Amino acid sequence: MKNFSILLYTLLVSAVLFSCDNNDSTSTIPEEELYTIAKITNDNGVELQMKSTAEMLYEGVNNVQFDIENGSLSDGGVWKIMPVMQMMMNGETAHQHSTPLRGFDVGMSNTTTGKGQILFVMPSSEMGEWTMHVSYYVNDEMEAMWVLPIDVNAVEFLTPAANYKTVIMAPIPDSDDRLILGYNFLSGTPDIGNNDYEILAFRRTPAMMSHGRTSNEHMFETYTAYNDLTFEVTPWMPSMGHSSSNNEDPLASKEGVYTGLVNFSMKGDWQLQLNVKDGEQQLIEEDGLSFYLEF
Repeated sequence: MKNFSILLYTLLVSAVLFSCDNNDSTSTIPEEELYTIAKITNDNGVELQMKSTAEMLYEGVNNVQFDIENGSLSDGGVWKIMPVMQMMMNGETAHQHSTPLRGFDVGMSNTTTGKGQILFVMPSSEMGEWTMHVSYYVNDEMEAMWVLPIDVNAVEFLTPAANYKTVIMAPIPDSDDRLILGYNFLSGTPDIGNNDYEILAFRRTPAMMSHGRTSNEHMFETYTAYNDLTFEVTPWMPSMGHSSSNNEDPLASKEGVYTGLVNFSMKGDWQLQLNVKDGEQQLIEEDGLSFYLEF
């Protein structure tokens, strides 16, 4: 099993690398209490903890970091992070895929990855389990690695509908790629009144092999920041049949991140109806998929 994990990790790193020398140096996590989500000690006695601004992980955007709590690592290394969903069928691995992430560069050192965001595209279930594959490299040599099993919880709605989403995945016309969107409130949770929020946008390009099936030539899909999008966002309260005033459409603020302001005039059920374009190309129409939340 250990040899399999090392082989798998080598393949993961060759497919998707996420290191500390990322060019985006803007903080992505509000300064608030962090909760330990998972922890594991590797064969060298170095303990890694995954921490989050929320008490649990959920499908959608999660603000997290990874910290060394026991043991030590050499200075000057590079962190590499890879979430892996292992889908099962009849008790065996059917296929694997990953999910987009960004950040992990603010405050990084040999004791922490720094702060970042992971957009889990689906929750854990009986059919699939998430693990976090984290490694630390010095001079291109892997000094340490960990594989952390994690639970990603589903976001459940009191009044679900087919177009109500926490994560939006939409086809990109004339392409095999897909647009992936998630949202994050900068205060941590929505409230009555003005709320600063951000939309994370990624372009998903399929793996070279269909649906990430396991083989010696296995590769995962890739996610890149989707820039140059335009957003028009209309908050709408389905149960009351009204919108709100004094909203600001999200504008590009960082690579693949668009920041706006939404005014929730009361608590309850709210849609963020989206009109999304890439230049003149329509990707999402306002009467289509929408973010949905209840608070």
